[in-house]
Amino acid sequence: MVRANHDRATLQQPAYELLQEHRQFEIRHYPPAAAVRIVESNGRSAATRSGFNALYSYITGNNEGLHHYDMTAPVLQRAYGSNNAPPRSGTTSDLVDGDWEMFFFLPDGVDAASAAEPVNKRIKATTLGERKVAVRSFSGRWSDENFADEAMHLLASLTEHGFTTTGPVSFAFYDAPSVLPAKRYNEVQIEVE
Repeated sequence: MVRANHDRATLQQPAYELLQEHRQFEIRHYPPAAAVRIVESNGRSAATRSGFNALYSYITGNNEGLHHYDMTAPVLQRAYGSNNAPPRSGTTSDLVDGDWEMFFFLPDGVDAASAAEPVNKRIKATTLGERKVAVRSFSGRWSDENFADEAMHLLASLTEHGFTTTGPVSFAFYDAPSVLPAKRYNEVQIEVE
């Protein structure tokens, strides 16, 4: 098990432009950003453990150049493949089952082309495209139930305000696992028109 103890205030985070603020959420514009990603199966919780460990191993030198990269925040996790659509049923399993991809953003000055070649061939350097994203922040445990509940709150707020979703639910983790759940800063994100 890999342990990461980083203070979110000291970690580089992707730049964004705040487009709108609402009481329950905000709308952000993100420019393209370089990241490394891995796809994992067996639901969100299982994918979190194995995906995080693989990506953390990559940034701490398990790559072809033995290159170390600074940890960044957030760690982004989103539904993938047949699970890559806005949720419809509102059930926990609708929001957290299936395949998930996890991303670690690369630090400034590193793009997908210049990133070290992964030893683990399931890890790929990539560029997340430009995105317009609705974001709801929350604290608490990283449980499927907590994430599903926050996602349903965001989706209800978006519907109430007339937004159309265009992509899957994503979860963003800003704090290390050692941070007490009540002090964690998390986000649920979903792309919108």
